[in-house]
Amino acid sequence: MHLLIFLDQPYKFRNPEDVDTLVSAQIPDPATHPILYETVSTCMLHGPCGAKCMVNGKCSKNFPKSFRDDTHFGEDGYPDYARPDNGRRIVKGNNVYDNRHVVPYNPYLSAKYNCHINVEVCASISAIKYIHKYIYKGHDRATIEISGGVQDEIKEYLDARYVSAVEACWHLFEFNMHAESPSVYRLPVHLQDQHMVYFNAEDELDSVMERETTKKTALTAFFEANREGLPGAKDTLYQDFPHKFVFDKKKKKWTVRKKSTAIGRMYFSVPSQGERFYLRTLLTVVKGPESFEDL
Repeated sequence: MHLLIFLDQPYKFRNPEDVDTLVSAQIPDPATHPILYETVSTCMLHGPCGAKCMVNGKCSKNFPKSFRDDTHFGEDGYPDYARPDNGRRIVKGNNVYDNRHVVPYNPYLSAKYNCHINVEVCASISAIKYIHKYIYKGHDRATIEISGGVQDEIKEYLDARYVSAVEACWHLFEFNMHAESPSVYRLPVHLQDQHMVYFNAEDELDSVMERETTKKTALTAFFEANREGLPGAKDTLYQDFPHKFVFDKKKKKWTVRKKSTAIGRMYFSVPSQGERFYLRTLLTVVKGPESFEDL
């Protein structure tokens, strides 16, 4: 992957000292940075040059570089990184490597991920050709902006998502985008007579309260199934009920499941809700309660 990062104005690289804070092209000290030394030795040395990088008898990546005591900006838009001749060498087989063979890297990223991560600074207008070469190279790309202002998460998602040709066709043909298996039952958790009741605005409250379906929920039907001796009910926790039983929403009653399966999930409750929290806690461990008082 090629990742191009545009820095906001206050953080742009303006001098060689800024570059040295982010990029290194030197063999680290094996005594003080053994992990980084191991990564650089394994992943960040160029060579020996061969068929892949040789063009007209020269390395196309211009390795080995020249020794240089300090970093300064070059003419091609890239800094000439500091590569001092400090005597550090790495021997691999018949090849000897020094700072001239090190691929520029970020010490933190290399030590953290232990893989080849080439980090470069493009700080000149003459690097514009290279920049546009990659951001207009093909379809597999995403643009992400990170700022300190108010974040529009929906816009960020739409800007960053990548819709492939296959996914686009799937949308056009209106095929199902997802499936759920097994089904998940949301199990209500409420204190006695404190459950949710749905009704139309024009309904009379007295008639609403008299409805049999208004008085029953999946939880009260759970108690009722235990009282009536529904086979297997007494040995099953409330949260496991959907695995063995089906809740009929019209009759407000649990019946034995005959096919497939389902998962039960009780609505969440926090300790600050008091009795409702303890009620939910009891439902996770008590089997076969026949009423709120019994539980």
